[in-house]
Amino acid sequence: MESSTHHPLKRTTLLFIGHLLNDGFASFLAPLLPLLIHRLGLSMAMAGFLGTVRILMNSISQPGLGHLVDRVQRPSLVIIGPLLTVTAMSMIGRADSYFLLLVVMIVAGFGTALFHPAAAALVAAGQQRRRGLMMALFSSGGTFGGAIAPIVIVAFTERFGLEGTPWLLVPGLLILLAFALPLRRVLPDPVRQSHEPFRLGHLPRRFFLLWSVIVLRAISATAFASFLAVLVTQRGGSTLIGGAAISAFLLTGAIGSFFAGNLSDRWGRKAVLFSSMLLATPLYLLFLHGPSLLLLPVIAIAGFFDLSATPVGVVAAQECLPGRTGLVSGLVMGLAWGMGGLALTPIGWLADQFGLTIVMTFVAFLPLLGSGVMLFYRDR
Repeated sequence: MESSTHHPLKRTTLLFIGHLLNDGFASFLAPLLPLLIHRLGLSMAMAGFLGTVRILMNSISQPGLGHLVDRVQRPSLVIIGPLLTVTAMSMIGRADSYFLLLVVMIVAGFGTALFHPAAAALVAAGQQRRRGLMMALFSSGGTFGGAIAPIVIVAFTERFGLEGTPWLLVPGLLILLAFALPLRRVLPDPVRQSHEPFRLGHLPRRFFLLWSVIVLRAISATAFASFLAVLVTQRGGSTLIGGAAISAFLLTGAIGSFFAGNLSDRWGRKAVLFSSMLLATPLYLLFLHGPSLLLLPVIAIAGFFDLSATPVGVVAAQECLPGRTGLVSGLVMGLAWGMGGLALTPIGWLADQFGLTIVMTFVAFLPLLGSGVMLFYRDR
């Protein structure tokens, strides 16, 4: 196998495809929630718990796997992870009980946990001056996958029904081979690093501030992405429009990632994180309480600002702890986003008690709170 440290763009482009595949299949749950709720008679709390289980499985595993990646690179994880995710989520339509749905979420969550820290470490490998832009390219792959997935899965199930989802395994495996085989030729040389045992005391204060901001943003973004289809259908929209809302939300977030990553290389991570979160809250509120005709354009703009800061947060965290890219990626892309997944269950329970729109109104203020915390953060 010919490996090289001098192909960061090729390597990141291939990992973009892997990220698109993994997160695309992982995003099948949200647009199918209205159908699953109807078929299995799920409450909002039960529906929210499905997302919690997948993200929790992902978040628990990622820091430990990231620490392993820092010691010895495990490029095979970027193949095994999507393989598990694609296989599990292809079976979602055949899960005819709540228990089987939970099993699907557990396997898919673990697959995502295998992929993210290993892939993020490969993106950061080598000397790259435009780390923000490179991480934006990689990150946008997952967001693009999440944006395309609702359109694909809703159109597919309208044509073939929920029972036909196992057929999606065929294109999923073909895409997996399409990025895995050429990736072998542009991997960096494996480097075994000696690290002291990880302790929380090793983390600088600014990392905790940054992590708390990422958690707040993760809760808002995860909650809106998970319940968008339900919010739209509650206001009279169809399942297809609900899927389109998720796609618009995630697609503009992916586009915004390129702008945010590039701007953060020039203006600093703090300025981009602060401004993007500050602008997200009023747009969420307009989506929840504004005219129905503005639902799609408003949620698209909200996604542009709230999701665009994802790669900026990852790079800022990696800069807090140089040399521990895998561990940091696990803490940020795994544990922090896992907190967003954990919040889905209480959000769903509160929605059963008080109504989804009322609860999501409070969730909409979390980015604004995060921008306030960001005022105390200092760039390098």
